[in-house]
Amino acid sequence: MKNKNAELWNKEAVKSLNLKPIEWFVYYIGNSYIRATEKGLKYVNLKSKTNILKTDLWNEGIEYQRDILGKYQSYENFNLYGIDISHIVCSCAKSRVKKIHVACGDIRNLPFKDNSFDMILDLSTLDHIPENQVMDVLQEYKRVLKKDGILVLIFWYNSLLVKVRRYIKRERESNTQYYFSLKSIKNNVKDLFDIVEEYCIGTLLCVPYLGRILNRLPIFVRNPLINLTLNLEYSKISRFILKNFAGLYVIIARKS
Repeated sequence: MKNKNAELWNKEAVKSLNLKPIEWFVYYIGNSYIRATEKGLKYVNLKSKTNILKTDLWNEGIEYQRDILGKYQSYENFNLYGIDISHIVCSCAKSRVKKIHVACGDIRNLPFKDNSFDMILDLSTLDHIPENQVMDVLQEYKRVLKKDGILVLIFWYNSLLVKVRRYIKRERESNTQYYFSLKSIKNNVKDLFDIVEEYCIGTLLCVPYLGRILNRLPIFVRNPLINLTLNLEYSKISRFILKNFAGLYVIIARKS
């Protein structure tokens, strides 16, 4: 299974290396992931050496325009680690972001010792495995997190608008992307962690054909609109008013 998954993501990496990035998408998702990371960092003791693990290196190696770990290279008290199942992604990330420790492996069996990290960033990695394997991954995250360690978790869920979008586009679930039951994933997280913050994000990804409109807008119009959306998505009310209209869910949790 592991070798098949690795080969699958190697092929995806090769295809994506030759694709031109979509500007509005890069700006939107890149800034969204940064906001989620900053929310998590608020709960980490930054006065001492801080070990941070990112559970995939796609952003750092392939779609580097929305790189996350690279933005924290200059923080002297940060030890940055990344893991990815694809050796191509790992190689690309290592060549770009010099100050990260790169491991090639599977999030279902992390090659790290117990109590190693202060924070784990899973920025839409979990939703690349079947839902019946989610608990295995969460247990691995808890194992390698230190006491009171922080998990920043983002995943696609089956909101009403996601279901409508997928129906219109005739989009089928694939073995590279899964859409989870929000209730089920939250219950799994609560079994192992204490949830401290939750947000509904990704609304701009869920409206069919909206991307075509955003791509035509000039930057000085488009980016402020995206920033306004992000402000709403990362507000305290987002999970109440956007639950049916967003596609990605953010959970920031502390190791129980």
